[in-house]
Amino acid sequence: MASVAYLALDETGREVSGTVEAAHRGAAAAALRGRGLFPLELQEVGAAAGPNPGAGLDLSFGLLTSGDRVLFLKQLGLMLRSGLTLLQGLDTLARTSQRRGLRDVAQRLSSAVQAGTPFSNAIEEQRAFPPLVAQLVRTAEATGELEVACARAADYIDRRAALLYQLLSALCYPALVLLGAVGVFWFMTTEVVPKFAAFLAGRGRALPWSTQQLMDLSAFLVAHGAAVLYGVAAAAAALALLWRTERGRALLDRVLVRVPGLGHLLRTAAMAHLGYTLGMLLRSGLPLLEALQVVSRSFSNRGYRAVFARAAEGVVNGSSLAESVAHPTVTPLIQQLVGIGERSGSLDDVLEEAGRFYEERLQRLLRLLSGLVEPVVIVLVGGMVGFVYISFFQALFSLAR
Repeated sequence: MASVAYLALDETGREVSGTVEAAHRGAAAAALRGRGLFPLELQEVGAAAGPNPGAGLDLSFGLLTSGDRVLFLKQLGLMLRSGLTLLQGLDTLARTSQRRGLRDVAQRLSSAVQAGTPFSNAIEEQRAFPPLVAQLVRTAEATGELEVACARAADYIDRRAALLYQLLSALCYPALVLLGAVGVFWFMTTEVVPKFAAFLAGRGRALPWSTQQLMDLSAFLVAHGAAVLYGVAAAAAALALLWRTERGRALLDRVLVRVPGLGHLLRTAAMAHLGYTLGMLLRSGLPLLEALQVVSRSFSNRGYRAVFARAAEGVVNGSSLAESVAHPTVTPLIQQLVGIGERSGSLDDVLEEAGRFYEERLQRLLRLLSGLVEPVVIVLVGGMVGFVYISFFQALFSLAR
């Protein structure tokens, strides 16, 4: 038995703290719920049991890819449905997995479970999976539906990875093409144009307007190009440092959501994540308050983390979920659907349907963006290169007169 310190909310929303004797944090959370308390934080301050081989292991979250995690959870769920015990399933994965990372994770989880650590705690301590997976498993341990939790967790990771890939692929392609075009334009204006300018200067003729603008731009870049590059590098470094701080990341996240076009994409992705994740947690048996807390931590966008952390506080203070999620960055449709789900008693179904709706909408937006990006990039690149060539030919035609 271990002594677990807790911070929880009572039925009136007042914070209470203390310690409870339990075998592990999952048991402590169950005991607190039995007293009518909602646990917020749990921390083991002592344990009478033997050493935990899984405790303290910092298994890097980046050790496994999203595909590895999905494969691990699906295989484990299949083994559990086939009648194997959890230990048998983990041992089988430790022996048969072809990826070394998967074998190591399965072996360490097996060792932790054999030592008496609940599976959810072992997942949480080893940090091999997103925190939401541990919460799903913890709820399933109380209901005996661990194989269902594995399937839901695999689906969650797969969906989130697919959305992230779609967003990155839609945004990275135009950025790379534009970067290449700017590089070509820079080379022509700093290396080719100065030689052409020296040739034209010896003719003593007035240059066309476009050619003169190109020459002035070339002269500026030759004289101050290094300062321009240093300025761009300094701005990029400042943004990177700002991104690494909590307050800076929160500021940049709020700004990105309000950028025209990009902000609409990010809001649609966030609503898809909210609907599917919150609906899945509620369907898994998690109380609304805990589900909101888990969802708020699952957002990478700090602005949405704050929005749903405040929504959890609103629910504690007696507000409905629809009132608590009312915020400019939460779409009116989600707010209306949440209200309908609360009144009908089918909040989990409504949220999951909303998640599917926004996921399909995001896919349509990304397809539209991909269709629009290519011609826009072609026009921009052609415009930059065409300006240089037109300026050349206008200068040559003026000399031929």
